[in-house]
Amino acid sequence: MVLMALNKWLRNIKDVYRFHREEVDVIKDEQLRLNKMIELNVQEQVMNLAKTSIIQKAWHKRKGPQLHGWVYGLNDGILHDIIDLDYTFEVDPIYRFTTNELEA
Repeated sequence: MVLMALNKWLRNIKDVYRFHREEVDVIKDEQLRLNKMIELNVQEQVMNLAKTSIIQKAWHKRKGPQLHGWVYGLNDGILHDIIDLDYTFEVDPIYRFTTNELEA
């Protein structure tokens, strides 16, 4: 049972790897590869927010909020800006809600 729950939790990480496999696999250093996966995961999760009706409605009606994806570097103590999206971001058409849906 625990393994099934863990597998469901890891599904998003597996998807990130699947989407970016070629980019990740060329990195030979294990720590650098892990760092890249962390950055890509943050990027994908911010993109997932942009796909939601809540964010798209807010962008349509009031041009906010701005979405930020950051990673805190444990090795350097610096907050690294990975991705920033605002209302000008073009959501892929398969995820885009229609004007009628956004004004409802």
